[in-house]
Amino acid sequence: MEKMMKCAIYYGVGDIRLEERPVPQISDNDVLIKVLRAGICGSDTGAYLYGGEAAGIFKGQQFGHELVGKIVAKGKNVTDKIHLEDIVFVDPMQAHKSGSFEADMLGAFSEYVKVENAEINRNIYILNKNIDLDTAALIEPVSVGTRGATRLNPDLNDNVVILGAGTIGLSAAAGLLARGAKNVIVIDQVDWRLAKAAQLGAKTINTSTEDLLTKLLEYCGEVPQGAPFNPADLDPYLLQQVVEFAQNANMSFDAKKPNIDLVVDCAGAVPLLQQMFNLSKWETKYVIVAVYHKDLVLNPNIFIMYQPTLTSSKGYVTDTILEVIDHITKEKTPIKTIVTKKFKHTDFIEAMKAACDAKNNIKVIIDYEM
Repeated sequence: MEKMMKCAIYYGVGDIRLEERPVPQISDNDVLIKVLRAGICGSDTGAYLYGGEAAGIFKGQQFGHELVGKIVAKGKNVTDKIHLEDIVFVDPMQAHKSGSFEADMLGAFSEYVKVENAEINRNIYILNKNIDLDTAALIEPVSVGTRGATRLNPDLNDNVVILGAGTIGLSAAAGLLARGAKNVIVIDQVDWRLAKAAQLGAKTINTSTEDLLTKLLEYCGEVPQGAPFNPADLDPYLLQQVVEFAQNANMSFDAKKPNIDLVVDCAGAVPLLQQMFNLSKWETKYVIVAVYHKDLVLNPNIFIMYQPTLTSSKGYVTDTILEVIDHITKEKTPIKTIVTKKFKHTDFIEAMKAACDAKNNIKVIIDYEM
């Protein structure tokens, strides 16, 4: 066993260095994992571009949290059900005693990672030894997307709209399609990203070239509105006031509405979510998975008139991870299509720059076997 390992160390905006650090020492309850594949997450690129503290990545620290690896050492108290050479996924939020606080500093961009108090289906998940490792590297982000998409228990017949065709949006779509969802629609402004969504089995809308409402009506059908009044029955002065109120409130009593049951926001684009929110029918559900960098204002009158449900989703739970492992192992969708580039660990700086190029990449992974 080597005593030293190569690690990517975060020092601040635009400052990541490859250094040698000691291989972690394990205690009686821990396992040591040799990293085989690691994915670069949006929180990693955000740290590189804007600063890491908000994402839980601090200066001088190892980082990275999306990984699949091989167990190469175990403490004497670790269960006999965990074996050397097992291929495993690591839950970064459970890998340290400190829990989610150090999740983004797990060290996926280092050659070895220690998992404290190792326990099957809590912080390590044993994978089929024949699993495709590039696809297995996606377990963590696909779990994030799947958890968001299934947070409100959608029916397989629901009309679901996913905002954004990045890693999490495509993962959300794949999670639903793997369950057998019949009508999943992904919205974005980049054709080649939407082509990935179509490859997964989703319908697509490019809002830069297509009219959003027209396409949503085509894909979801129209909700019969039933006007609350007949304009001819109202006093003209009263009708004028009602029309003015509706216009000022960005509402309409006779506008066509698509029959959307669930909207999963993986884009974080304020105007897009506002537009979708204003298309609410009775009790439309909304789940926000995206991280917003601006204040989000939604029409309060929609809450009163249509009683939508609005919630959020962060991370995942054990059941989600197990569902995603089954999804990936059985190749229920071609989710590997979101991997756009691979790099050697020694080319990590170049890999980070490629991951920051969102116009040309979705998921960049590090292959420690290259």
